[in-house]
Amino acid sequence: MNHRCAFLAMMTVALLTAIAMTDAAFGETLYVSAKSAQVRAGKTSLDPVVANLNLGETVEVVKRADRWLQVKTAKGTTGWIYDNKVSASKPAGGDNALAALGRSFRGTEASAVSASAGARGLDKASEGYANRSGINPQHRDAVDRMTAYKIPDDDIQEFLKSGRLGEYAE
Repeated sequence: MNHRCAFLAMMTVALLTAIAMTDAAFGETLYVSAKSAQVRAGKTSLDPVVANLNLGETVEVVKRADRWLQVKTAKGTTGWIYDNKVSASKPAGGDNALAALGRSFRGTEASAVSASAGARGLDKASEGYANRSGINPQHRDAVDRMTAYKIPDDDIQEFLKSGRLGEYAE
């Protein structure tokens, strides 16, 4: 009878410990450790974005599934974020040294138009610079063709999986 009671007591302690360890992960507050992070409707990088978060913002863990965390944002939005975008400790500062150095040389932030120009080919300001610098039309056309090329989402997802990159990293 003593062995049976000892066994039951040991199993009860093990069960309570497992429950306590599981509950510790849920309700845990984490901080966005990347300059920006996307909370998605599902557990893939192809799922729709339901919230965009910035460095230092908090999320509360609702559930864990491999390296994906279901979280609730401070604004009450629930979705999934990859675990390498968050940390248990609040990040220091809101900027990195390289970005600060770049701004000190440049003096200002890039406008939304010039910042996105690389994704659309040459904008008017870049086109003017290309004309003044003697960059020939063939090179400009080559840049426009490269920036217009789109890789299908399924191909990107397969590349990430096969290379064990991003959310598929081990």
